[in-house]
Amino acid sequence: MNFSFEGIVFFLFLLPFAFFFVYYTYKHTHPDTSSAWRWCLTGLRCLSTVLMIALLAEPALDVWNKKVQNPRLLVLLDTSPSMGVRDQESTRLEKAKAVFRQADWMDMVDRIDERIWGFSHEVYAIDTDTLESIQTHGRATNIGEAIEKSAQEEGGINSFQAVLLISDGAHNLGLDPIKTIPQRSVPIYSLVIGNNETPIDLRIASARAVEVGYVGKKITIEADLISEGYQEQSTEVILYEGNRELERRNIVLRAGLQRLLFTTIPATPGPHVYRLSVKPLLGELTRDNNEALVFTRVMEERLRATIIASKPSSDLSFIRRSIAADSSLVLKTLIQKSPGQLYNGIWDYSTIEDSDVLVLLGYEDGMWTGEAGQYLLEKVRSGMGLIFISGSEETSVWREDYVINKLLPVELAPSALLEKEMTLRMSAEGENHPMVRLNANDRDGGDPWQQLPPLPGVHEIIKKREGARVLIENQDGKPVIISGALGRGKTVVALSHSFWRLDLVNSGVMGSPQIIREFWRNTVRWLATSAPAGRVRASTERHIYRAGAPVVFTGQVFDELLRPQEGCSVRVLLANGETIQLQDQGGGYYRGVQDRLAPGEYEFTVVAEYDGEQIGREEGRFIVETHSIEWSDLRANRTLLGDIARVSGGLSLDISESSSLLSQWSLKQKIIEEKREFRLWGDRWPLVLLVLFLAIEWVLRKRLGMV
Repeated sequence: MNFSFEGIVFFLFLLPFAFFFVYYTYKHTHPDTSSAWRWCLTGLRCLSTVLMIALLAEPALDVWNKKVQNPRLLVLLDTSPSMGVRDQESTRLEKAKAVFRQADWMDMVDRIDERIWGFSHEVYAIDTDTLESIQTHGRATNIGEAIEKSAQEEGGINSFQAVLLISDGAHNLGLDPIKTIPQRSVPIYSLVIGNNETPIDLRIASARAVEVGYVGKKITIEADLISEGYQEQSTEVILYEGNRELERRNIVLRAGLQRLLFTTIPATPGPHVYRLSVKPLLGELTRDNNEALVFTRVMEERLRATIIASKPSSDLSFIRRSIAADSSLVLKTLIQKSPGQLYNGIWDYSTIEDSDVLVLLGYEDGMWTGEAGQYLLEKVRSGMGLIFISGSEETSVWREDYVINKLLPVELAPSALLEKEMTLRMSAEGENHPMVRLNANDRDGGDPWQQLPPLPGVHEIIKKREGARVLIENQDGKPVIISGALGRGKTVVALSHSFWRLDLVNSGVMGSPQIIREFWRNTVRWLATSAPAGRVRASTERHIYRAGAPVVFTGQVFDELLRPQEGCSVRVLLANGETIQLQDQGGGYYRGVQDRLAPGEYEFTVVAEYDGEQIGREEGRFIVETHSIEWSDLRANRTLLGDIARVSGGLSLDISESSSLLSQWSLKQKIIEEKREFRLWGDRWPLVLLVLFLAIEWVLRKRLGMV
């Protein structure tokens, strides 16, 4: 207990003088009254004076109280579908529950304050009384959010002495858990369940087809089937469209990955969704991963592309060969021989009339002057795609007055190519772009562009124009490949040359020449897919998502002149009533993510507003498969759980060593000091009493007729 004065103590010495003054004042009253009334008035005035001086001196009383607090322990229990994997005699979740039935845990519970939370793709509190009834559920595993959200709901991570994480470590959703852990703040102890061996199962790991097909033309559907524990057994794989069976095939299972090829010929244009199904076998871990969906868009006729080169070159041969390998494209090549003359005729700009995509390899200004330049400008604005390789071997010095400057997403510097070897990498903007993403199912999480040999130089730019997106950059962060939009058309500029070298050098041992070949094919297809009319253009980054995988929405908004418009409110309205707000990425681009959608087919509407008024909308659809990302890899991730424990200052052990951890755990009680403060200043009651005393005194004085 501690008593003190926080105001001006000097006022306390005035109390005797104040009392004497009050006594002297009421010793003689006018009119004269009885001594009882005089003493009553004197008492009221003294009480008022004491309260006023006490408020000025601010007396404070601090009362301290000590109590013992049990150590707080945060327990995170993984209940995602992968915890349903049966390892020998019991599932992973059953092994986790057994920890709470151990004698060491029961002894420790009496000395601690435990908080138990379960997690999968979401995080939720668990009552200890219902712990045994908990079952696996959810669509993914998000360890990072489990640590962050549970701690936040319980008063912060620092309110706990330790965190106990019981999981198989199969993290597949959200941020890297390591990035969400405050280093060395509170130790995290992980109990690892499961081993690195894949359990017995049969699953379709991935399935794909071309994004665009054509009526009456074959579409090839590829599927990667993985068999664990069923070698030399037979089963059937069936291809459906809707409920209609297209093909049934009997196969003999081999160890590891087995690639299957199916073909179908679509009879009608529009979106087509195909379903591959593998007949289940006895003893499978789950049957949820025995199916996969494939989406393709079927068009009436093949796309038409034209290459115009200022002269023969190695890049011309390579790019023509890469594009021509796509059977969905009709390719025409024009090569300049001399001004106004081609190797196969006289130059006439109307030859690009029926082109969906134009590839300019090198630039000869004489080909695009006057009417020809205006014709090219209008063709792109009305929807024709354009690829311009500005850094080609033929380009020496760039001039600002070139007609094509009006078409590009960047303003090129009026100088020669900067000769400097440079390695390539995907930019943050380009990582999920359909041109650069290539085949997402074959990616191992790294950047395939960094595996390519260097290019010899880059054409520098003055600035990016509105709506430009850098897709590929060099090691210094300078743009190399940029996309943009002009009216209803889309443009791509490549600021280097000798792309043929990337193909040639990377065709050696362990190389991946398909990276650069697929890029040019994907670019032509992306440019040829005309954007819808209107001020809002939006879609999902893929048409089919695995359950639990984040669905990414991207959109562009344009003003009345079809220029990129920033500062809009862009919302995605799902048919089930959910709303996703897209974030402004700059340059008229908007992006949003939703990672908690249940399996099913979804229709959505994107609505854009500016200054409270709706300026456009766009509709689309996508599918979330029942095949969860949980079933892609069912091995325990001991490395991740070990890293989490190491970074936080904890320890990672196998679930079989849980008894050792619990028996040796030194969670200590804390002595908590609580302080209760009592203050006159700041409380209402002293002021209320002061006013009350003065009011009563005033009433009495009036009743007694005093002045």
